[in-house]
Amino acid sequence: MIADVFLDHSTYAEPPSRFEAGTPAIGEAIGLGAAIDYLSGIGMQKIHQYEVELAHYLYERLQSVSDVRIYGPKPSESITRAALCAFNVENIHATDIATFLDQQHGVAIRSGHHCAQPLHRFLGINASARASLYFYNTREDVDNFIEALNDTVSFFNSFS
Repeated sequence: MIADVFLDHSTYAEPPSRFEAGTPAIGEAIGLGAAIDYLSGIGMQKIHQYEVELAHYLYERLQSVSDVRIYGPKPSESITRAALCAFNVENIHATDIATFLDQQHGVAIRSGHHCAQPLHRFLGINASARASLYFYNTREDVDNFIEALNDTVSFFNSFS
């Protein structure tokens, strides 16, 4: 990045070298290669199919929780969803749900705008909760989440 350094000034290398400060991301490149090998060993189609199954299961189970509104279409043969559900529970802020799930049950979900403020404005909501899954999650993880969410909803509804 630097050609010469003096006490009172520096001269910079010619582009592109002047824009390549620091050590190249060698470890990250090696890690990416290992991750590609790992996922390829399992099979991307197999991972995708499992995520589709988990997405259906998450949606079905989340529908069983009282006062929950799930955003987006119900999964079907023609509609596949990512393995996540954005949702709200009537009269409970999404951040309260996420915080309680984390602190009381060790369950991590997201809450907020999810980089989709125009969509939230369109839906007339200020935030949503989002449960996301990946191929390392199981149906048991979904069941534990639903059990924890039911407890969370009961806790907050006990104040009304």
